[in-house]
Amino acid sequence: MNMDIPPPPEDDSELPPPPAEIAEQTHHYPKIEVQKSGPLDTIKRAVVIFEKDIRTMAKHGLASSVILFVFLLIIFSIMSFAMKQAMSFDIGAMMDGDEIDVPWATESNPPVADAGYDRSIPAGTTITLDASGSYDDDRIVHYQWSFWEVDYNVDLFGERVDYTFNYVGTYEIRLTVADFSINQAEDNLTITVMHATSDTEAPWVDYLQNVEAEVDDTVDLAAVNSTDNVGVINWTWVVHDVVQTKLYGEQVSHTFPYASHGSLGVTLILRDASGNYNNYWFGVTVYPRYEDDDWPWAEVNEPGIVALGDAVTLDGTGSGDDSGSIDTYTWYILHNGTYTMLTGQTVELTPAEWGWYEVMLIVRDEAGNYNDEWAARTGFIVAPSGVDEVNAITWKSTPFGIDVSFHLLTYAYGVALLTSVIFVGGLFAKGFSHEIQKGTIKVLFFGPISVTTTIFSKILYPIVVGPFLIFPLTMAVLATFEQDPGEVFVITLVAYLLAVTTMVAAAYGSSLIYVATKRMVLKPTVISRMFLYFSLLGTMTVFEWLSLVMDLWLKVDTYGDLYYAHGGTVALLSPFHQGGVYLSSLIMETSQSPDWWVFAIPFVLIGLGIVASRKLYPDLFSRE
Repeated sequence: MNMDIPPPPEDDSELPPPPAEIAEQTHHYPKIEVQKSGPLDTIKRAVVIFEKDIRTMAKHGLASSVILFVFLLIIFSIMSFAMKQAMSFDIGAMMDGDEIDVPWATESNPPVADAGYDRSIPAGTTITLDASGSYDDDRIVHYQWSFWEVDYNVDLFGERVDYTFNYVGTYEIRLTVADFSINQAEDNLTITVMHATSDTEAPWVDYLQNVEAEVDDTVDLAAVNSTDNVGVINWTWVVHDVVQTKLYGEQVSHTFPYASHGSLGVTLILRDASGNYNNYWFGVTVYPRYEDDDWPWAEVNEPGIVALGDAVTLDGTGSGDDSGSIDTYTWYILHNGTYTMLTGQTVELTPAEWGWYEVMLIVRDEAGNYNDEWAARTGFIVAPSGVDEVNAITWKSTPFGIDVSFHLLTYAYGVALLTSVIFVGGLFAKGFSHEIQKGTIKVLFFGPISVTTTIFSKILYPIVVGPFLIFPLTMAVLATFEQDPGEVFVITLVAYLLAVTTMVAAAYGSSLIYVATKRMVLKPTVISRMFLYFSLLGTMTVFEWLSLVMDLWLKVDTYGDLYYAHGGTVALLSPFHQGGVYLSSLIMETSQSPDWWVFAIPFVLIGLGIVASRKLYPDLFSRE
């Protein structure tokens, strides 16, 4: 089969040139140049991205933020409740002799007590007990001297007091001093009382018999046939009834107003001129007017803390009796060794001196039975002059009874700072992870937040949304302390601004790290989590929890001093710490002032990070 074979193509070199008119139509265009966008354009594009991210993040991050809000509200509320209990005044603890913390306490350094020197004196000598050698870093407001003399306890009050020691013996005297914050210290003094003469023979009495009486009977007590080799010069009768009563004389009379629970004790002390003495005990049984085995009960209110000069109302309306009505209400109010007795179901007292007042209510029924006095005890404290709000916990209040730089202001600032870091950092991290998962931008060692456009867009979300979570949470958690809401708002605002500034500085600083290393070390999701964790650890400079826990655990005061010796070096570069100093100076009017130059560090990081970001991502800063 014959086929037509086409001729070979002509040689290109032999082709004719293009028509002249086509060559003349050729044009040369200028080189295309990329126009850099300005800061305003960058912000506009960031807002556009932010508008889109609001919808995306509402889906991915807002729900978890609300859950976190509820969780933190529960946790911080429990912490605030525990903190308030630790900082509150406990009347029962004072009555039990435990250490307590009062609302107005501004420090917990105990004073130093100095009772003076030991000495020996002859019986009948009056000496001055002098505690002027005691001192405190604030001021001492209370001096109490306590010792046991023969058969009764002696309490004296004041920095300098005079007392006559009549009985031969050795007296161990305890001095207790308290400062303005009711921190206490003790010191002991020994007084040896010797015989005033060469006579060493003690007086004596022939016989004392037990006594029986009925309620309201007046009983005559006589030291029959008491004698001494040179003569008895003093007869002291100590009646151990509801309150201790002392009577003097060879023959005395006493009325017993209450039916005894068993047998009352009465002590007779005989003394001669040389200081020799003898003491004898006998019993007194007081019967009710008629057969009635039911004792009444007494209930009293707890006034708590009152200001000096304010009236105190004592109410016993909760008292009662099973077999009849209450016949008498008698209040025994003990302050500085002196009893004040008031009668009536409800009484009012205006204290003239500061200090602790112990209250005992004795109720008696018609038969003469009375309540168990230990079940009807209460007390109140009158605040020293200079305390304005006696029942309020102040910013300076020191809990735990340990002198650490930790008080209510520290706690409030710590809560606000933790809340701000958790929410701002958490929303940041959520935005990072979402962008990484979408894969819409470059991923280079924190790359998603290293450029200005992305920084603006990703930070706008936590800046706008965060306050709606941070401020209500902080205000609600700290409401239990009843502080000035304006001051709580300022504390939260400072913490919020510092958290945002630190986040942005860390974000831009990552660009500098990348420029220096030129390699990918960790995944961006890991870095975002690490950043959040390290931010939380940064708040430890405010709390000093570790020092506090170590001191409590080991029962020492060593670790609390680490902050003053070495902590300043670490905290020097912490904006969080400087924020705490600023708030202390603002709210508590301390003399300290923050190191403002520290705040230049995050702004330098932001400035250099912007330069590094433009170098790393020029395409994202360009507008084609």
